[in-house]
Amino acid sequence: MKSTSMFLVLFSAFLMFAENVSAQVEWGIRDGVAASTFSGKGNLADNSHVIVSNLVGTFLTIPVRQGLAVQPEFNYLRKGRSNEESIPGTSGKASFIQNYLQLPLQFQYRSQDILPSGKQVFYFNAGPYAAFNLSHEQQMENNHETLIRLSGENKKTDWGLVFGLGLQTPLWQRKMRMDLKYDLGLSSIEGQPENYKTKCLSLTVGIVL
Repeated sequence: MKSTSMFLVLFSAFLMFAENVSAQVEWGIRDGVAASTFSGKGNLADNSHVIVSNLVGTFLTIPVRQGLAVQPEFNYLRKGRSNEESIPGTSGKASFIQNYLQLPLQFQYRSQDILPSGKQVFYFNAGPYAAFNLSHEQQMENNHETLIRLSGENKKTDWGLVFGLGLQTPLWQRKMRMDLKYDLGLSSIEGQPENYKTKCLSLTVGIVL
């Protein structure tokens, strides 16, 4: 709880800093897809039993110096793992899904000015995230029909790291962003084996407002 509170304090401090440099800040929204699974800690090769879901969020890009910025985000996404299991007399799929409010705090590097005018810019992101568990679901499906669904609350927070690269390009009177990111969870998952962590690859398109 103490570490969670500290993260929120730091996150709020960055948002207040953004108000003081609002003329330089880029703010926008994004939407995309996320492919996630659970696997043993450090096992990057195990990418089976993937769950595909929607990712929506908002971001602030706060310049620190030329070519460097801090980017806090608020994202909603679902992470989970799907397993093929046998149901008596048929074949079905059991899924375990976590619903998260994810707050990444990334450092962003660009090879040009942080707010270029009328230019395409590639950038790199890296930093920690805290994902607050809103709820979890367990469901059993057969032939795309849900047979059993169980849901409940889960207060466990997922701490992790996020890495990514992106492209910002002019779009009419706005700027469009395309981001490819990889999340690597560091916390255990309630209801799963102790060594299981979250992994997620996402692709999003955003608009700077």
